[in-house]
Amino acid sequence: MLQFKDDEILAKFEESLSRRALSSSTIVNYLADLRTFRRWIDGRIAAGFSLLSVNREHIRQYRNHLTKELHRAPSTTNRHLMSLRKFFAFATELQLIPADPTAGVALVADQQSTQPKALDQQDVQKLLDAAQNGSRAGLIRRDVAILQLLTCTGLRVSEVVDLQKDDLIFGNPGVQLQVGNNPVTGRYIPVPGEVVKNLVDYLDVRPQTGVSHFFLSQDGGPISKRTVQRIVSDCAKMAGLPNVSAQVLRRTFALQLLAKTQDLALVSKRLGHQTPAITEQYLSL
Repeated sequence: MLQFKDDEILAKFEESLSRRALSSSTIVNYLADLRTFRRWIDGRIAAGFSLLSVNREHIRQYRNHLTKELHRAPSTTNRHLMSLRKFFAFATELQLIPADPTAGVALVADQQSTQPKALDQQDVQKLLDAAQNGSRAGLIRRDVAILQLLTCTGLRVSEVVDLQKDDLIFGNPGVQLQVGNNPVTGRYIPVPGEVVKNLVDYLDVRPQTGVSHFFLSQDGGPISKRTVQRIVSDCAKMAGLPNVSAQVLRRTFALQLLAKTQDLALVSKRLGHQTPAITEQYLSL
């Protein structure tokens, strides 16, 4: 087994994240979380203790340190744990360690959260009806198409924003979306007929500009993440559905697909996750 110093493996990890086209801020956050963990290891376990020698018990102790000693919020603790998962999955893939020490260490449940885990079909219909009855007539078709994409394909907000007109592929036997070019998260997703209809309806009224992005803002430029999130929030309020976010719609899709197919690997593939284990934790199964 190859031997690396921590700084060397962290540099390789950073290179791997950069190749996956992650944003610079995301990469900075991953590395910052890992360095925070290293400082804890140095002080709690032993000075100079290698990241490649970390075991599952160390991860559990660190989780307790964040929650019970530092009283970090569940979302903050889970962000640190997900950073560690990403790093140790990378180290395992390179065979730098025999097994991932984060495997089997659960995320922290947020008992204070009022955000629903997922919507039922009746609530999804309420959300779509609210979009259909929106006050901005010229944007109704766009907003309905976006909501249906989120609930019927499980796209991330960033993926909806980055979607190009050419990414909607009409083939045989059906219609697919090409989502991103990233070798890890990029994928082809089958699009249900009703969603295809709403996407085509939007294209019929979409402003004809030189912009290649599928969804446009009111001024004709690419739509922003903030606008997509506002569409979800505004329509949810109109439908009387509190605390609904785009993340809730993504989980709704994933849980419905899992209930229908009982195939966690398929759900993981549709969501663009690296492994079914990540999907399992994402859905708190």
